Amino acid sequence: MQFTEILDKFRALGGVAENIELRNGRYGRGLFPINPNKPIKIKIPSNLLASPTWLILDSNNHIRIKLNLGLDPAWVDFYESYQQFFGWGNVVINELSEYHNELINLPKKIKQFLLLFGWYDADFDKKNIKDYFSEYLASRQIRIGSESKLMPIIELINHSHDGKQYLADDGIKFEGTFKDEVLACYHGSFDALHFFRIYHFNSESTTVISCDVKIDVPNVGFITISRFDAMLDIKDGLVIPRMIKTKSGIQIDFIELVNKKNKLMPRKIFTDGIQRFNIPLLVANQIFDGLIEHNRKAYSDFVSECRLSNNKVAKELESIALNQLKLLSA
Repeated sequence: MQFTEILDKFRALGGVAENIELRNGRYGRGLFPINPNKPIKIKIPSNLLASPTWLILDSNNHIRIKLNLGLDPAWVDFYESYQQFFGWGNVVINELSEYHNELINLPKKIKQFLLLFGWYDADFDKKNIKDYFSEYLASRQIRIGSESKLMPIIELINHSHDGKQYLADDGIKFEGTFKDEVLACYHGSFDALHFFRIYHFNSESTTVISCDVKIDVPNVGFITISRFDAMLDIKDGLVIPRMIKTKSGIQIDFIELVNKKNKLMPRKIFTDGIQRFNIPLLVANQIFDGLIEHNRKAYSDFVSECRLSNNKVAKELESIALNQLKLLSA
């Protein structure tokens, strides 16, 4: 099936797709403007967004829509065709299989570093087709209100940390003028290692999140810092990590150490938050400085381990760690 044919099906259902074509570029397959002097526009009305719970795999491992959902047959035909020719059916299984084989075969020391940087033991387990399917869907979901949705066509846009944002407008809209490839910013708050774990490609980040660490502070107890960066509050537009008092000290779910777009904010958020537990500002700043140095050392050692391996994923991780080190040293 040609991309123009799937776009025709999409438009017939009420979708908008203006001035776009599918080509290969520096990030692999992605969307490009047909005429770079004119804006592109993609609009997926709410009724064309898919719920991940609607999807199953048939006996041939093709994505199908569950029966008896009362969905428009024309939409079902569009979505199943889209997944077969431009989504899941387009070598995704082979790509995920190759990626996970490389991950399993990473040296033990690299795996130990990744655990410090927010990965899980299960990430290195052998996967099956159902695991690949779940992973594929998780990497393509967008949160709308209390629901997760899948975005046909728009999901073909590749990521850049300075790409444009998706707009929620009775569905999802994306538009703008692009001289070259159409690029979106998937997640501005993820650091590069978190991003790689979810999306499996190396994207230069504008932020650094601290590795897991436990600090023994006199008269305070242990300050335990994790990488649970979904545990947060948003106050006045700022992302604030959850900080709570425990029997042994203070639990902080994550700490941003560097934010290239707002250089002073990470230190301020940390020191303001930690002072709520009667820690003096001077001590709070000393702890933050110590975290910077600790993470520099961790990333430097991580780079050294990655350089010892010829594993494809290790080489990607080395590049990511070097970029994170550059941010920490700026």
